[in-house]
Formats: sequence, structure tokens, C-alpha cells
Amino acid sequence: MSAAAFPDSQHTEHSDSDAPQSNADSLNSLLQNRDEDSRDDKCVDVECLENQCSLNCEDGGTGSQRRAVCCSPVSQVVLGCLLVLVSVGSFVFSPLDFMLWEKLNMRPGFPPYEWWRDPPDEVRLRVHVFNVTNHERWLAGVDQKIDVEEIGPIVYLEKLVHSDVQFNDNDTLTYTATRYPIYLPDENRIDLNATIIVPNLAVLGLASYLHNAPFFVRSGFRFLVNSRGSPLFVEKTIYEYLWEFTDPVLDLSKSLAPGLVPVSNMGMLARIYADFVDQMTVWVGPRWGHERFFQIHRFRGHPQLPGYDANECPDRITGSTEGVMYRQHLTKQDVLLYWRKTVCKLMPLYFDTELVVDDVPVYRYNLSEVVFSRVRNGTDCYDTEPSLPAGVSDASKCYYDFPMVISYPHFYTGEPARDRYVTGLQPNRDKHSSYVIVEPLTGTPFRSVARMQSNLRIHDLSGFSSEYDKFSNLILPLFWAEYNQEGLPDYIRLTIYYMVVVLPPVSKALLSFFLLCGCYLIAKQIYTHKLKSERLSATLPFKNKNVNNLARNKLFNYEKETFLKKPS
Repeated sequence: MSAAAFPDSQHTEHSDSDAPQSNADSLNSLLQNRDEDSRDDKCVDVECLENQCSLNCEDGGTGSQRRAVCCSPVSQVVLGCLLVLVSVGSFVFSPLDFMLWEKLNMRPGFPPYEWWRDPPDEVRLRVHVFNVTNHERWLAGVDQKIDVEEIGPIVYLEKLVHSDVQFNDNDTLTYTATRYPIYLPDENRIDLNATIIVPNLAVLGLASYLHNAPFFVRSGFRFLVNSRGSPLFVEKTIYEYLWEFTDPVLDLSKSLAPGLVPVSNMGMLARIYADFVDQMTVWVGPRWGHERFFQIHRFRGHPQLPGYDANECPDRITGSTEGVMYRQHLTKQDVLLYWRKTVCKLMPLYFDTELVVDDVPVYRYNLSEVVFSRVRNGTDCYDTEPSLPAGVSDASKCYYDFPMVISYPHFYTGEPARDRYVTGLQPNRDKHSSYVIVEPLTGTPFRSVARMQSNLRIHDLSGFSSEYDKFSNLILPLFWAEYNQEGLPDYIRLTIYYMVVVLPPVSKALLSFFLLCGCYLIAKQIYTHKLKSERLSATLPFKNKNVNNLARNKLFNYEKETFLKKPS
């Protein structure tokens, strides 16, 4: 038969002859496909699960690598740890603490140093003088006491300049503080050319100074006064009384005894500001901490009060402040020691109350009302012989031993009584007390009022004459002054407001946000790593089992089909 008559037979024979080769190729192809499927599954389950940035296994682009670095689990864990550490560390040592710690160094160029170097012109000096209204009647014996009336205020701007700044090796700062007043015509309503009657400081002051001198010295002084015709009360303009108080007795006495009378001008403000150039040394730097920051270490090179021997007075100027800047982190238990050379005494201020000034929480510290009381344990540096009454303090050490004493204005503390020496005084706590309002964290004074009265202390003058004797043992008020820091410039006030009011809550909110972000990143990676581990442990065996079963099923079906197609 021809081949055309058996087409199926030829086809079957051809297929049978090629079957071994085809079977081998199909089996190899099946095994190869199994291996490829296994590699693909491994890629999907391992590499793609580990890559959180959705990178393809074969993608090597620069942008994808950059995303892989920033989105990788390691980077996120490191970032989370940094955020947690920064936030926790900032809660312990806040940004405000860092700023205050940096302030201790008083670095030139930084705001705290520059503000201190050129203090703002915010201090007003208000002077009140006392005019004697009945001097003739009192000298004639008609009135029992001298009567006075207050005239003022005469307003000045007190300018403070810090110069010759030097940083020392022992973490102290030495500088020169210079103060001088500037008359403010727009703020004055008192005519400086108006005349007043005042005690003759040249006569009564020198007589009091010489009260226990030998007889011939007192006699010579009395002869000198009579020869020059100097009265016990004089008429002066307000300007002369404050700035140009001269008398022939002063000129002659200074020529005869310059050691006894060192000056010829006894104007009240002239004497105060004639020598108001002081060298100060204060503590600065982290070595001394917040407790001693900017407290006085030396005044004119000495730790004790000027005019006192080191063993004469237990009070030390060390640890006080001139009032421009106070220590940081003040508490309600702290006692602020204020030093003012015109008072010639350390002035303690005690916490009184909490206030809010210019939207900033502050502390008010009041000057003690018993600051001028006598100390009975033998350590009273501010008494004389004979003893002064409570309520006044000796200031002669700062005025060439001239018999000056300091008190509250109008003797408002009640001792001595307001009418003990003169009449016409009207003490008032609100008008005559002293205080300072300080922001406690930075030690910045927002308001401060220092009010002191200068008085002439007259000793027993019975050794001169009956006319002088009328003044014996009197304390005559001369004038009182108010140093008033009325506020702060806007740039300082707003900076303090930002530091102590705005910065703490804002920094806490930001730090809390950073802490939550850090915890979230760390928790996310921990959860993702745990989830991947669970998926890998469950998915890979299942995949391998399915692949093997699939492969076996394919082999079985292929062999079955091949077997059925074979001729019997």
C-alpha cells in the first residue's frame, strides 16, 4: 500500500520516533520552569518584603537608591532614636536652660553683654528738698520745733556707663561704673531759681563735726563764723542748694585745714556725683553658677564696705549687687543685697508677692522696714557715739566723715517719730518705701524704686554758745531722692517675654511632637520586622510545598497523557 493510504500510521510513527526527545525536552523544560518559579517566589517573598520603598529587585537607579537609604528600616530606627534622645535631653536641659547657662559667660557681642554694657536710659532721679518755713520764729523761741515743707520733685535722668571692661582669669569681670544726672526740662514743673530757706550746712555741719574738739578749736571756729557773718539758716535757690552750695566759712576753712574740709562746695547732688566713678569686680561664668552670677566680688579692690576697716564691720560688700542685674533662678527665700554708695550701707530686700508685669510673671522684693534699726550684739556698723535712734543709719564713712545719716523719707517707718525733730513730715508707705520687681529666671529687674532721705545729724553743741545749743541732738532732713527704673526698652522686654512666656510651652510642644515621632518610627520598624518574620516563616514553606506539588502534578499529567497516547 502506498503511504497515502495510511496517513494516521505515518503520523503515529513520526510521533513515536520523536517521543523520547520530546519527552526529555519537556521534562527539562518543566524542571527549569520549576527552578525559575522558585527563584521568582524567593524574590517576591524575601527581597520585596525587605524593601520598604517598593524597589524592584533589578532596579538600580540613583533616585531609587536615595529613597532606599532614607526609607530603609535602619535609617528610620536611627532617626527615631535621635528624636527620642533629643527630646528627652531637652526636657532635662531645656532651651531656656541653655540660654541662661550661656548668659553666665557674658560673651561680648551677645545680647546680655551688650544690654549691660550700654544700659537703657530708664532710671529717673526725683529729688525732693525741704524748705524751712519758721526759722525766725524757732530761733526766737516762739515755735518749739522747726517746721518744713517738701518741694519737688526735680527730675533728672541718671545715666549709667560701664567702661574699662576686663575679663579676669579667675572668672570675674572688672569694669568701671560711672553715673551722672541729666536734667530733664520737659518733665519738671519746679523752678530751679525759686528760693528756699535751709540750714547752713557749712556752719552747722562743721560745728557738729567739731562738737568734741578741744576748746580752742571750737572757739576759733566760732570766731571764724562770726567774722564772716555766716548765719545758721541761709536762703538759697533750689539749684544752688543742689549743685552750688558755697559759703565763706567753707572757703577759709578749706584753706586753713584742707584735711578737715576737703571740699568747698556742699551742694547735695554735687557731693553725691562728685565721686561716682566706681571700679567693680563681679562673678561671671559657669564656674560660679547661677547663685553668684553678677554679684559683687570686689568694690574698688576691697571686699568690705568703703571707709570701714576689715575687722571693724562684719558686713561685706561681697555678694551684693548694684541693681542692674540680679542672679538667675531667684527663689522666694532669696535675700537680695542692694549696694548704693550714697546710702553707704547694704540694703536687704525680701520677697513680698508674685505679680504679672508686661505679661511676664515676676517677683516683688521689698526693702526691709527695719533695715535702719539698731543691732544690739556689738556688730552694728552704722551707729555712732552717742548712739543713733533706730530708723537712721550713719553714712559719714562715705562723706569724708561729715555727719550725714540716712533714713526712709519722712521717717515713714515710725522710728524716729515723724515729729520728733521737725514738724511738717507726712510719711506714707506707698510713696516712701523701696522695692524691686524682678523676673526670677533671668534676674532682670522690670521695675525698681529706691527712696532714701539724707539728714544732717547735729551732735551736742552746748560747747559753742546758746545759739548753737538750740540745734543740739537734732536730725534735720535735708532732701530725699527716688531712683526709679520705670520699665525696660521694648527690645529687652519682648526678648524676656519670649524667653520665659513663649519659649517654654512652644519648646515643650515641639519636643513632645519629636518624642512621639521618634517612638512611632521605632515602633513601626519593630512591628514591621516582626510581621515580616511571621510572614516569611509561614509563606516560604507554603510556597515551596505548592511549587513541588505543582511540579509533581505536571509530571504526573504529562506522563499520564503520554502513556495513554502510546499504541497498545
